[in-house]
Amino acid sequence: MNRRLWLLVGGVLLAGGVGVAWWRPPGPQREALQVRELATRGLAETLARNFAGHRALVIANPYARQSGLPRAMRQMEAAGRRGLEQGFGAKLKPAVVALPELKPEAKENPRAVFIDPESTTPLSYLVAEDAFDKLARQHPDCDLIVSLIGLPANLQPVQCWQDPAGPKFALLLPDLRVIGNNAAIRQAMHRGKLAAFVLARPGAPETQLAAGAAFAAEFEKRFVLVTPDIVDQAMQMFPQLFPGN
Repeated sequence: MNRRLWLLVGGVLLAGGVGVAWWRPPGPQREALQVRELATRGLAETLARNFAGHRALVIANPYARQSGLPRAMRQMEAAGRRGLEQGFGAKLKPAVVALPELKPEAKENPRAVFIDPESTTPLSYLVAEDAFDKLARQHPDCDLIVSLIGLPANLQPVQCWQDPAGPKFALLLPDLRVIGNNAAIRQAMHRGKLAAFVLARPGAPETQLAAGAAFAAEFEKRFVLVTPDIVDQAMQMFPQLFPGN
C-alpha cells in the first residue's frame, strides 16, 4: 500500500473516533504505547486466570503487514501484543496472531466503505463479514478469540459468534452497539459467548503512568474490565459506557 493510500486509511479511521488507539491515540506517543500495553495486559491476565491451558486466537490489525505502515501504527500494534504476552504468561498455550481479511473495497479505497463516525472500532466496518469465521476454521484448536479490533459490524451471519458451542470472545475497547442493547450484551456474557472486555474508564487521568506504580493500580485508573459476574454492576456504575435498552 503506497503512502497516499495510507493517508486515506488514516483519515478514514481517525474519522471513526478517538477510540482508534492503534492509529494515533491522544497524548504523547510513549504514553499511548504504555497505556495500550496496560489495557491488553489487564485483559490477558483475566483470561489467563479463567482459561488456563486454552489457546487464544488473537485477531489483530489487518493492515499490520502492509508495506509503508506508519511507524506509529506499527508501534501501537506491537505494544498491544506485548501486553497480551505479558498477561497470558505461561498459563495459556502459545497464542496464534492472525489478520482478518478485508472487504475488497477496503483494500483499495477505505473511503468507499461506510464507517459509523461514533464507532470506537472502525475496522469493524472494513473487515469482510466472513473474516472471523475463516480464521476460526483455520485455527480450530483456538477456543478463545481475543479481538484487538472489535467485532464485524454485522454479527448476524458470523457463525463463530452465533454458535453456542463455538469459541468465546474477549474484546479490547469494543463498540458494544454491534452486539446490541444492554439485554443482548448481558445475554452474550451470561451464555458464555462473551468472556470479557475492556472499556476506557470515564474521567481516566491523562497524565503519564507513574514510574514504578503497581500495574493493577494503573489499570484500575484507566480502564473498566467487564466479566460475566460483574456485567450488571458495571452497567449500573458506568451507564454511559453501554448502549442502553
